[in-house]
Amino acid sequence: MNEQTQLATRRKPGRALLWLGILVALSGFVLYFVLVFGLKVLVAPWYSPILATVGVVLVLFSLVRARTFWRWGALVIFTLFAASQWFGMLFALATPAYTGPVKSGQPFPEFATTLADGTTFTQSDLQGDQHTVMVFYRGYW
Repeated sequence: MNEQTQLATRRKPGRALLWLGILVALSGFVLYFVLVFGLKVLVAPWYSPILATVGVVLVLFSLVRARTFWRWGALVIFTLFAASQWFGMLFALATPAYTGPVKSGQPFPEFATTLADGTTFTQSDLQGDQHTVMVFYRGYW
């Protein structure tokens, strides 16, 4: 046997699929941080759970080619990573249903929010003898 044949027999098949799956799964996460912190672009990271799922599928294909402890571990870790990405996209980032604009003379709808200093702010904080104006400033990034 020559040296090239011996090297080919020692390598596990599907190693490239494993590394490609890991890179694809992590690329959405990295891309999100580059967009938000580097380029200051605030968009919903819809691509992150998709790329994580594609990465899990690639890791699964590598596991079919050769079943090793490390590939099983990578499959479990990146499946949990993709599931957390989907959970964050579908449930944690969900906004409440739109009930329409507030009409003049009508009470403000019930709400509760957290201020920047960590204290809660509710509709009852607006009640009193003073006139109150709420301004929603989205900010400039």
